[in-house]
Amino acid sequence: MSSLFSHLRVSSEYSISQGLLTVDQIVENASLNSTPSVALTDKSNMFGLVKFFSKCEAAGIKPISGASIRVIFENDESSYELLCLAKSNNGHKNLMKVISNAHNNGLFSTPVINFNELVRLKDDIVVISGGKGSHIFEYLKRNNVSDALKIVNDFRNHFKDDFAIEVQRTGRPDEIEYFKNVLPISIEKGIPLIATNDVLFANQDDYEVHETKVCINTSKILNDPNRERIFSEEQYFKSSGQMLDLFKDCSSLIDNTNEISKRCNVSLDTKKYFLPEYPVPEKHNFDTYLKELSNERLLSYINNFDQDKKQDYKLRLNYELDQIKTMGFSSYFLIVYDFIEWSKNNDVPVGPGRGSGAGSLVAYALGITTLDPIHHGLLFERFLNPERLSMPDFDVDFCMEKRDLVIDYVSKKYGSGAVSQIATFGTMAARAVVRDVARALGKPYALGDRISKMIPFAPGMTLDKAQKDQPLFAQSIKNDDEVKEIVNLSYKLEGIARNVGKHAGGVVIAPGSISDFCPVYVDRSSNSIMTQYDKDDVEKIGLVKFDFLGLRTLTVIDRAVKSINKDLENSNKLNLDNIPLDDEKVYKFLSSGKTMAVFQLESSGMRELIKRLKPTKFEEITALLALYRPGPLNSGMDKEFVDRKHGKSRVTYPHELLEPVLEETYGVIVYQEQVMEAARVLAGFSLGQADILRRAMGKKKKEEMEEQREIFVKGCENKDISSKNAEQIFDLINQFAEYGFNKSHSAAYALISYQTAYLKTYHPEHFMSAVLSSELGNTDKVYALINECSRMKIDVLRPNILSSNKRFYVNKDSDIEYGLGAIKGVADAFIEHICLKRQNLNFKDLWDFSKKVDIKLGGKKSLEALSQSGAFDSLAPSRTIAIKCVKDMLGDTEIYQKGGDLFSSIDEDFDPYEKYHNTQELTLNEILELEKKSLGYYLSGHPVLAIDNKILKIRTKKISELTTETKTASLVCLVNSVRPIKDKRGRPLTFVNFNDGSGVMDGIVSSEALENCHEILKEGEILLFKGLIEVDDYRTNDLGSLMFRMRVKEVSKINSELIKKVSEVTIDVNNSKATSVDKFSEYIDSFDNEFWMHGSCKLNIRVKSDKSEAIIDIGDKYIFTPSLENLFLLEDIFGKDVLEIK
Repeated sequence: MSSLFSHLRVSSEYSISQGLLTVDQIVENASLNSTPSVALTDKSNMFGLVKFFSKCEAAGIKPISGASIRVIFENDESSYELLCLAKSNNGHKNLMKVISNAHNNGLFSTPVINFNELVRLKDDIVVISGGKGSHIFEYLKRNNVSDALKIVNDFRNHFKDDFAIEVQRTGRPDEIEYFKNVLPISIEKGIPLIATNDVLFANQDDYEVHETKVCINTSKILNDPNRERIFSEEQYFKSSGQMLDLFKDCSSLIDNTNEISKRCNVSLDTKKYFLPEYPVPEKHNFDTYLKELSNERLLSYINNFDQDKKQDYKLRLNYELDQIKTMGFSSYFLIVYDFIEWSKNNDVPVGPGRGSGAGSLVAYALGITTLDPIHHGLLFERFLNPERLSMPDFDVDFCMEKRDLVIDYVSKKYGSGAVSQIATFGTMAARAVVRDVARALGKPYALGDRISKMIPFAPGMTLDKAQKDQPLFAQSIKNDDEVKEIVNLSYKLEGIARNVGKHAGGVVIAPGSISDFCPVYVDRSSNSIMTQYDKDDVEKIGLVKFDFLGLRTLTVIDRAVKSINKDLENSNKLNLDNIPLDDEKVYKFLSSGKTMAVFQLESSGMRELIKRLKPTKFEEITALLALYRPGPLNSGMDKEFVDRKHGKSRVTYPHELLEPVLEETYGVIVYQEQVMEAARVLAGFSLGQADILRRAMGKKKKEEMEEQREIFVKGCENKDISSKNAEQIFDLINQFAEYGFNKSHSAAYALISYQTAYLKTYHPEHFMSAVLSSELGNTDKVYALINECSRMKIDVLRPNILSSNKRFYVNKDSDIEYGLGAIKGVADAFIEHICLKRQNLNFKDLWDFSKKVDIKLGGKKSLEALSQSGAFDSLAPSRTIAIKCVKDMLGDTEIYQKGGDLFSSIDEDFDPYEKYHNTQELTLNEILELEKKSLGYYLSGHPVLAIDNKILKIRTKKISELTTETKTASLVCLVNSVRPIKDKRGRPLTFVNFNDGSGVMDGIVSSEALENCHEILKEGEILLFKGLIEVDDYRTNDLGSLMFRMRVKEVSKINSELIKKVSEVTIDVNNSKATSVDKFSEYIDSFDNEFWMHGSCKLNIRVKSDKSEAIIDIGDKYIFTPSLENLFLLEDIFGKDVLEIK
């Protein structure tokens, strides 16, 4: 008997609903336990297979390709589990097809394959039945021996010696009985029995963690006594010794298991490329057709160049074509050319380029990119290096709305079976995992939500990092046992695969069926087909990935240009491809820093850098995009660049030969291409060798760097540069290379930045309207953009059912009409229906409207949202009446649509609003709250202004009243945003932005102050802020007017402050609805007794006559709590502006 054991059934985290092991953990455990071979057998997938093979082979462990699939026999109602292992590369290919066919089978809610289809793909596949959930196990569990024998015979007849039966000893129900029943069948039929442990986690004490993951994925509670427990604590990665001991009474099972593992020998070839074939015209191959197309198109571009310049372009083109041909990538270029050409011919906006592809003149000639690489100093070798063969990678930006049209076109051209998008895997990230774990443990939702909100919202945030960055989080773990329990368990699940998603833009085109190279995954909810390998693994096995990325800005530009050109003659129409890149007015606008909505230039940090730089040429926008990254900013490169441009620092070069290379960046090495050019100019490197040097400098591998240093120094000798000087230059270049950026990408995106800046400069209404329309679902962004329009003196009109469309648009008066699509809860179909009806009909009032449109398309939710937002104000006497009408509109429409003409007998002068004439109007506060609900912000005023007369006692200043003399203040403000930050010493702070209707300002809350207010400090809350006032230099400079900020010392709720500070309220009876003391008594007696309980505030009345005035204390019986709600109630009963609050 062998002393070793191979695990043939192992589920990783990629089984999603079960399995805790990462690929690294599987390999670590196999190495630790001297396991000779391991099979990865995830549920109906091979998500982790490429990584698994790579890691196993590196560790000297034989990987086995496998999967757990579900099979259904003809005429059966249920499918059952089956373990499949690939014996050879052919078997691996067949198994990929089995998995793909199961996913493509839309008859079931989960991937299932028909047995007959499995048989057709059986070559070189070992099938193993008998695990939990298999045909044999389930039939024998029910003592149905005859059906079990029938299944055994079917498998044996078709798979011969490639069929085995498995048994497990994991301590789960029915395993012992099953073993007794299956053993005679195995002996009688001569079918080998094998041993598996159905491995799900690394160590025995991981069982509870795994159960928690199962509960998260099945929405169950861990301690629910009714929850089915289908796994056991024995399903960990056992050593060979443990497995031998477990099956010591039947050691032949261990031998049988090892024998099957020996028969499974699959290798993944990761050194080939599988390029799709572009259909070229007759008499052409890929290379000749690419050459013909490129030359034809380039000639039209260089037609007016002088001969020397023409020759430079032709030489560069021919050089690139030769390199592309040698590498075998002509078909790739043609495919990209084709779908971009189709896009441009079918009104799908395409970006100017992205990534290093903009460095290719062939790409420019074909229209793949729109930036002349020679004019902008971009290098082909940065894209394709003849001396280091790697796949080309054109990332292409398309209009967000129409990107899928391009993917559909590609699918039809190359066949839907050859085109697929790419799977991604959502993981249990820090904020999400604590919510999931809290729910699985049965904790209250509020507890999980509270813990989650303590964790800073930042990319790459982890639980460890959160403890360091947020003392409140660390303190809660230390002091609260429930929090500690949740977080400790969350640590063990953090980073584990949670679900399957779809890559934002990755598309694979294969030279044939995708499933010949990689299994496919079908998302049942959307029917999207994806490769089961992620983007890295797809490329590793040699498939070509194309990035079809959706860029919102291209949609904005397209809509803005169409809006501008709508009523213009052809000769006057705007074409952004023809605008000058040296427009002085555009650069003046950019230098102002007022670049909100300008592509890549709208963040506060970028605006600050722009104002310092004051760009005057296109090359400086390119440099801006390269400099505004953490590396250059932290190194001070941005400051050096700005100072050199403005003459504050002297422009110097590492060597005089580098002046032509670095002149445009004032001697600062900003781009990777400059590193390459420097190596070529100083050390005689070819650009291919220079690209290898650039990569080496980026990787910082010591041995490789020393090798490159030696070559560089030796090459410099030929330019009479001493070894010492060459060493110094190498070190200097290396220092800058650490932060160098891809100039091709920067220049291509700088073009989009310039185009959006041009539109905002010359066509602001059309540009802002298009930007607003691109953010219909983001009410916070809509609000910010409307404020920007206000700053720009552009009027954005209120929502209006008579003139608004789904999107924002510019009307004949150059005002922007509000987009109904930006109102929460209004159905798109209803908006489109209204706009269509409006083309031929007018609406006189809301009754007329409800008669002429199909109200059912919108229903109650749409009508409420439209009325609350003010969209019906143009058809109703007031907002209050419009809101009240909704119920009747729905009811009357039903009568009308049943066949009765409700309106046939109505006179022309009929007043449909007569029944509402005595309706009490909504207060401003109520209107604002409804606007907030439907629009996401306040349109008709500000909620702090709505309570202005009630907070005088607790507020010392309005924001607009602050001066440089103000040292401290108590401000009542609405919280706009809350975000954790760090000060220059790395200490945690909370940054708050708030406003009170008179102005806006920032506040900084220390971690000490936050401890007392973190539960109430939330966006949308109205709170009292007390603290020190100081001038905000940054925002003052940014906005050109005096701005302040607060060092917040205390934050409290309005009601708690009112209760503390307000001791009496006086009602002016003469000006109130009561009009007399007797009437006042009637009103006061109508209050519920609870109103006067537990109060602290006295109620007085002021009474005036012709000759005298008196304030009457109405007695201790009438003492109440002076909360905002109660003060508003007093106003509702006695009238507005009659309360004197002291």
